[in-house]
Amino acid sequence: MAKENDIEIEWKAFELRPEGETTAEHSPEYYEQAKANVDRMSKHYGIEMRWNDKSKHSRHALEGAKFAKEYGKENEYHDAVFRAHFQQDKTINDIDTLVEIGESIGLDKESLREALVTGRYEEQVLADVQLAREIGISAVPCYISGTKGVMGAQTYDSLLHY
Repeated sequence: MAKENDIEIEWKAFELRPEGETTAEHSPEYYEQAKANVDRMSKHYGIEMRWNDKSKHSRHALEGAKFAKEYGKENEYHDAVFRAHFQQDKTINDIDTLVEIGESIGLDKESLREALVTGRYEEQVLADVQLAREIGISAVPCYISGTKGVMGAQTYDSLLHY
């Protein structure tokens, strides 16, 4: 959609479950509803998605995105991480998994590993997270165009109206 409509995409980091914070325990009914929501979105949007409860946090994945951006592979990286999480049931906050993902899209695995281990991009990720708080973002995905924004999964047609 971006290429066909001459849309520039700027990815920003957002932690749904911030690193270092424990995730709240929920009832079995909550998880059943969450799984049903993923199934419903998968069918509605025609994309393969499965519930994955392995990844509680994503800061390393977000830092990897900043690394990938530096090498012109940001979109490919995000696509690969989404596939790993929603289709391959992988843990996307695991450095070995992220290095494997990065290598699969042509990133240098040792440079990526070093960046993740040292937290080279952590400040950039935290700056994005702070910006999200300041402008009231509380859910993902979130799309912003000019001064308008919309949160949650959207169809291509609805995004073209923003």
